Amino acid sequence: MQYVDILDHGKDKTELLQKELLWIRALNTAYPKVAELHRDFVITMVDKASGNYAITCKQLYLQFMEKELNTQSTDGKTYEIKDQADPVNIKINHEKFTRSFGIPPQTEGNLPKIYGIPKMHKNPIKFRFITGAHDSTLKPLSVELQRILRFLHGHFRRYCNNITSHDKINRFFSIQNTFRVVQQLSTIQNKNSKIFCADFSSLFTNLPHDVVKEKIYYLFDLMFKNAGSDYIVVQGTNVKYDRNNSNTSGRSYHKNDLKGIVDFILRNSFAYYGGKLYQQRRGIPQGNNASPQIADLTLAVMEYQYIRNNIRIGHTLSFSLNRTFRYIDDLFHISDKTDEFMRITTDMYHHSLTLEQTNTSPKESAFLDMSVTVTNTGKVQTSLYNKTDDYSFSVVRYPHYESNIPISMGLNTLHGEIIRIFRNCSLFEHFLERTRQVAHYFLQIQYPKEIVYSRLYSTLNRTPAISLKYAVCNNDICMRIIEKL
Repeated sequence: MQYVDILDHGKDKTELLQKELLWIRALNTAYPKVAELHRDFVITMVDKASGNYAITCKQLYLQFMEKELNTQSTDGKTYEIKDQADPVNIKINHEKFTRSFGIPPQTEGNLPKIYGIPKMHKNPIKFRFITGAHDSTLKPLSVELQRILRFLHGHFRRYCNNITSHDKINRFFSIQNTFRVVQQLSTIQNKNSKIFCADFSSLFTNLPHDVVKEKIYYLFDLMFKNAGSDYIVVQGTNVKYDRNNSNTSGRSYHKNDLKGIVDFILRNSFAYYGGKLYQQRRGIPQGNNASPQIADLTLAVMEYQYIRNNIRIGHTLSFSLNRTFRYIDDLFHISDKTDEFMRITTDMYHHSLTLEQTNTSPKESAFLDMSVTVTNTGKVQTSLYNKTDDYSFSVVRYPHYESNIPISMGLNTLHGEIIRIFRNCSLFEHFLERTRQVAHYFLQIQYPKEIVYSRLYSTLNRTPAISLKYAVCNNDICMRIIEKL
């Protein structure tokens, strides 16, 4: 470690150097014990709590991994061992295909490894399986596709919303955050409202590649036709349609090029485990940069096609669909017709997908970072929800004051959390409680009171919507938070 490179982040540099040395000595002392631990245990990050580490019995870890790699449906196995495949030729093929579009290949790229991290919020505990792609030979191509799919996602949303403005039937469930959800829920006043919340447990492992390609190709054809163009151009991080393929300053793609890229990425999902090379034959590879967009848009097309073909004005669900939201593989619906909605999901989504309901009460549920409750009066109350609140251990969420991370980054995180709490909490009492919790956490990790209180007050002053929403002045809000810390 080059100590001379440590920057002054508002803390005493000499004190930082002393603490760095103490940490290095502690790590040197602990290293032999960690190596000994590795013989019988596997150390990984915890899902939804990347600042924490789990120590898993190696035998149990291997059982989970081998069960995942041997996943099989009626249509075949998800993963196949490729003993005869030449990894060097695979990497050369990836780089050659990437270069064919003018994209610089990954420097010293490798085929990724597949690993699992425990979902401590599940009972019983499950694992999330990830194909690590930080230096994958497919990463540059995946990043490019990710940008294009994000652009098409926005176009598809506007296209569907335009139709909805005429017939009032929502046919686009996909959301990027809970902002629109909170807005919609605040308008509900129905004692008969019930909640259905579920996730797709098999989206990334069971969905046949042919189905994924069929839906994504349909989207390409629909969007390019609507835009009156067969080409799209990427300039840095910007993406736009190019009707005449006349742009010379960016990378231009015909819609058939994009279909070829999607096909190539799905067919070329290789990963190592236990020294063996596996190819994923079904599902969408987790860890690939474009995978969330591929999954999201695949489901979005299924929803659009079903509603277009089956839901008309006057249908029992025509209005209720306006209270349906989906964030990739998490689905949320609230209405007085949840049983009917649950019934149509079996026809809306491909039969290989399994929807597992996650709420046990029809009147309350957690969805993403939000807790939702239908009250006795029929109104809907929302509050902030953290999955890590259910963990049986203390979760490392924010940087410690004495870390080498600049103080401003930690305080900006505090500011962002207060804004998130404000947006999600419909009741003032819930806002106070959650804000106290996050302020208390920052005090626990050694941030001085004066700094925390100052940032709290400046956040309230910079966000007048908070006092307007709860009809309480900033001074009173600040005092009511601080008095119980």
